[in-house]
Amino acid sequence: MTVRQSYLIGNFGRALFMILTVVSYNQFWLFAIIYLLSFVFQGLTQVFETPMIQAMVGSDQLGKVMTCFYTLVYVTLPLGSLAFSFLADRFDLRLFLLLFALFYAGIFLLFLASHAFKKVDELQLS
Repeated sequence: MTVRQSYLIGNFGRALFMILTVVSYNQFWLFAIIYLLSFVFQGLTQVFETPMIQAMVGSDQLGKVMTCFYTLVYVTLPLGSLAFSFLADRFDLRLFLLLFALFYAGIFLLFLASHAFKKVDELQLS
């Protein structure tokens, strides 16, 4: 299995499990279990982001790109927390979870349709 296939599975699984959380919203324990299982797929996608970036960027630019990537991740994390806490008061939780599911489904479809990841296709899991 390639890194790209694993990344696709991670995004598809996250979208699917987020949709299942919306469906199981009225059954607390089922909702909690499905919601927690969705994070397994999120972890899968996060583990493979770094090797994908490293495969696509030339070694002479890798330090700059990784520094920029992690700087942007750490800067946007608190901003996203503030924004989503504001939105959480205004949206129903089911709609909120559905929007996340659609976001991950969109990432899955974009990555599936893209042909710009030829070097990522060559990365194999050991």
